[in-house]
Amino acid sequence: MTPIDDKARAEMQAQYRFLVINLCRILGAIMLVVGLAVIAREAFGIPKAAGYLLFAFGMLNFLLVPVFLSKKWKSKPDL
Repeated sequence: MTPIDDKARAEMQAQYRFLVINLCRILGAIMLVVGLAVIAREAFGIPKAAGYLLFAFGMLNFLLVPVFLSKKWKSKPDL
């Protein structure tokens, strides 16, 4: 077996980071939809207050977490 060179390792790391950012967006969207369903119809037997919390956390997870992760993981330009 040959060791993974730096370029391949960086590419693999970028793919994993992209996956994590998109999973955060997807989970945030799911929490938004479930929160809205709970607020509108008290779906799943969950009280409305929990729906508002789900909606708020989903909004944060959908909008802010990917931005923070991408800023944290932003690569430095090679000079």
